[in-house]
Amino acid sequence: MEQIRFKLNETLKIIGATRNKLSVESKIRSATILDLASGNTRTIKLETLISILNAINEIAINNGVNRTFDIEDIIEYIPVDQEKKDQ
Repeated sequence: MEQIRFKLNETLKIIGATRNKLSVESKIRSATILDLASGNTRTIKLETLISILNAINEIAINNGVNRTFDIEDIIEYIPVDQEKKDQ
């Protein structure tokens, strides 16, 4: 019955980066990145999301990925109606 799906691992694959690389570039603890990637987090600060997104976009540019990543590339909201259809 989760209405939030974490997509950080998928985004890291697209940009060709590891969780460790993202941790270093965003200056966010690796444990925080791991929790986000595995969906084991219940809270996240907006400042943390901003740092992660800035780092993802910088890494993407450096790796030749020609698109801008935003919050939906990290966290997906699944409406209650959609969740019921998927069951």
